Amino acid sequence: MKASEFIGKTVIDNDGVEIGKIEDLVIKPEKCLIDRVIISTGGAIRKDYFSIDESDIANIGDYILLNIDKQAAEVKFGTEDLGKIKKLEINYNKFIGKTVIAKKGVDAGKVEDLIIEPKECLINNVIVKGSTRFKKKNFTVGEGEITDIGDYVLINIEPSDILERII
Repeated sequence: MKASEFIGKTVIDNDGVEIGKIEDLVIKPEKCLIDRVIISTGGAIRKDYFSIDESDIANIGDYILLNIDKQAAEVKFGTEDLGKIKKLEINYNKFIGKTVIAKKGVDAGKVEDLIIEPKECLINNVIVKGSTRFKKKNFTVGEGEITDIGDYVLINIEPSDILERII
């Protein structure tokens, strides 16, 4: 599943009550992990945020079904500060669009999406939209190939190997 398809899904507790929507993912792409899933609850004027991990997820389909009830979820309401997360941690929305630099300082493209297994909190691959050098075609980066993340995403891949990864 693409992370972009997961963000925005409706979250339902184990009693069939809507709790909120998937707002964001706190990620550790260099380890291919989703640290936690951020859920927003409330209306446009006042939103609260809380996080869940893979142990709270029962099933994923058109909706996200939790194995906790509303009361257990309400204990978590307001426990996440989305502004702080966006400043201090790598989240999905902050990661998308970062420039990817391959070995030899070559501009490989920009992060376009993630292939994830949210129930296991895993990132299978990072999808990169190739730069003009790679005809703007997508390729994937897997576990252990991201060496650092700052203003840019550094990958341990030779530019010549990127051509073999075009999808």
